[in-house]
Amino acid sequence: MKSHGSIYVSAVLAALSGYFIYQWWFNPNRIIKQRLGDVASALSAPASEDDIARLARLARLRGYLDEKIHVRIGRTADLSSRDDVVGAVAGWKTPTGGSDVAFVDVDVRVNSDDTARAFVTAEMTARDPQSGQQTVDSREVVFSLEKRKGGWLISEADVKDPPKPQ
Repeated sequence: MKSHGSIYVSAVLAALSGYFIYQWWFNPNRIIKQRLGDVASALSAPASEDDIARLARLARLRGYLDEKIHVRIGRTADLSSRDDVVGAVAGWKTPTGGSDVAFVDVDVRVNSDDTARAFVTAEMTARDPQSGQQTVDSREVVFSLEKRKGGWLISEADVKDPPKPQ
């Protein structure tokens, strides 16, 4: 009887190990969340960033975007290529103390093996140059992603205008 119990325990442990390896290594939700974290890191600008580091950061960002990406930023901008998006990010004036971008409240929905949507809240934290106080700008963003060449690329981003105060 003990030998059958050991076989069952071993089978359950093997099944659990397989499940956790899948969740850690192959789960598309985790991979997309990691990709969004990489994008947020590439959008963040350290306080003392030199030109070479800035170019490297923009090159990393370019690698996460589909060639034909379409980005809508509220009612103010409509960008229709990867070069337009990277150019717009390159044109951002970095606040004196740098800025940190984070995607919080991430909800990923994988539609098929090669398409997904991610609903996030983008938060940009910076220091106000006059008061020195930390400021946070928060926007809702919807990303569409496509799996190309084995990796997830952002094919569309819709950045919502902040809600108007009442």
